Amino acid sequence: MSFSVIKKDLKVYIRHRKTLMLIFIAPILIMVLIGSVFSGASEGGLKDVKLGVGGGSEQGKKIIEELNSSRMFIIIAENTSDPSVIEEGVKKGRYSAGIFIPEDETQSLKLFLDNSRVQIAPVISAAFLSTTEKMSYELTFGFISKLWKNLKQMESELKPLKEGVVLINRSIVNINSDTREVLSSMDEIDVKSLNDSIFVMKDTLEQMRTDLLKSAEDINATRQELRELDRNVSSIQNDTSELRDDLKLVVDNIDAADTSMQDVQRELHNTYNLTCSIDPSTQQCISMALAIRQLQDTRALMLEKTARIKTLYSNLETISRRSAELHEKLEKTDIKLRKMQESIVIYTSEISNMYGNITNLETTVAALSNVKNQSSEVSIQMEKLTAEMVNSSSTLTSDIDRTGLVIGDVIARSPAVIADPIKLDREGVFKGRSYLDFLMPGIISIVLMFISFLLASITIVQERSKKTLIRTLLTPLSLSSFILEKTLALIIIAMLQGIILVIVAFVFYGIAIPSAQLPELFLVILVYAAAFIGIGMALATLAESENTAMLLTLVLSIPMLFLSGVFFPFETMPELMILFGNALPITMGIRALETVLIYQKGFEAFYVYLIPLLVYGLAGIGTAYILLKKEITD
Repeated sequence: MSFSVIKKDLKVYIRHRKTLMLIFIAPILIMVLIGSVFSGASEGGLKDVKLGVGGGSEQGKKIIEELNSSRMFIIIAENTSDPSVIEEGVKKGRYSAGIFIPEDETQSLKLFLDNSRVQIAPVISAAFLSTTEKMSYELTFGFISKLWKNLKQMESELKPLKEGVVLINRSIVNINSDTREVLSSMDEIDVKSLNDSIFVMKDTLEQMRTDLLKSAEDINATRQELRELDRNVSSIQNDTSELRDDLKLVVDNIDAADTSMQDVQRELHNTYNLTCSIDPSTQQCISMALAIRQLQDTRALMLEKTARIKTLYSNLETISRRSAELHEKLEKTDIKLRKMQESIVIYTSEISNMYGNITNLETTVAALSNVKNQSSEVSIQMEKLTAEMVNSSSTLTSDIDRTGLVIGDVIARSPAVIADPIKLDREGVFKGRSYLDFLMPGIISIVLMFISFLLASITIVQERSKKTLIRTLLTPLSLSSFILEKTLALIIIAMLQGIILVIVAFVFYGIAIPSAQLPELFLVILVYAAAFIGIGMALATLAESENTAMLLTLVLSIPMLFLSGVFFPFETMPELMILFGNALPITMGIRALETVLIYQKGFEAFYVYLIPLLVYGLAGIGTAYILLKKEITD
């Protein structure tokens, strides 16, 4: 092999200074231009998005402040209370998204998205979802913290209440004991011997009067204790009602959150049934199924974490009802004790009358008989009242103990666990990398594709149109040697431009290019350029002029550009387009460069992409050889 064609082509490029300058300057300008476009992209990928805002509330202002601090949005305030104004602004393109904040904070915020901008609409929606979730957590955490504080205060008040109930129960037992002593004293009185024991009767009556007055004092003290207990019970009932109202809001929020997650789960499940019924093994369907399971697990966990709050809500209702019942019983007891006081006053008056009218023995004996009969009824009432109070006190004490246990179990948990039961920490595995680092494999592949296509197609067309090919083949040089040397010359130029692209990316934008991966990087560039040069040579043999060659190049390269996964990810394409896109040489070149530049793997990881690229190049060169040979023969 004399390499005459290679020498001739290189001399032609050297002779034409403008062409030589473009070989060096073109990749530099292209890389600087593309790098300048993408080097300023943020991690979120969006900035200066126009956001229309209408309506207003205190909570909504906090959300807008949070969005404004993200530096993603340019806030455009609209002085309107009509959400259709914001929606119309999005439709007319005045801003990319709009949010209407109702003054009533119980109503939902309305987010209007320009879904014609399919690439930024999901990012805007995700930003709003993240912001509203953060604000919801802060509000819920604040409310639950306040609730926990009230529960702790209530827990501290349960012990004095229990002690008060026990003290009242003990006082009632003492009253019953005193009453039994009075009745026992009255039973010991022998009415028949009163005529013989007037002096003894006087002493007995005086003792009875003293005992009754003591009982009256005990009853009066007991009534005061009952009234104090009744005030405590009423206070507990009011506090319990207020706490139940606060807890009801929490329970409603929990139910609303569960309903929202259930709706999202149902929508995801419907979407899964619509899009994954044919092939559920796609990455999108697997991710969707995983999301459905995660929602189910999240709902189950949330219901498990909040079951104690609902139990507390039910127990508070029981306490409120028991407090109301105890309040009624205390009022009835106070009425009965008041009647007993009135009876004791009557008894005391009658005893005084008996004592003052001792001479009328028959009247005194009759009055004494009446007092004994009434005392029996009072004894029965006191026994019944004592039994009722003991049962009520025991039940109330048990309820207080059980409520204390439930409250203690609840407040032992942190409010943050209830407000935010599941936390997710997101972390990118490629630290210190810019957005341009991840785009560089695609940029290099696209630029090399166009350069290799144009170099190969235009060069061969010029050789054919100027009859240079015929004159060259009149020499001892064979057609196969010509094509091989022409291919090597073009590969040298393409490799040179590929190296320039890598140098510009490293010098101008600091793209991370590991020195240990340089041999693999240049090997990929070499094979990739050879593949497209071979395809370009095949296209050139089909073209009759340079314009035709350029049109054929565009017809082939532009679809490959959009099916390579650089601008539109494969996850959004139909299955047929995914299969077709994965078979394209530009896709294989991009993935080979990603393996080298991003994942920094060795030859064993990317040779599966180089072999098809070599096949593409050899097929193109073989096609060019067959067509050129047929053209020369004809």
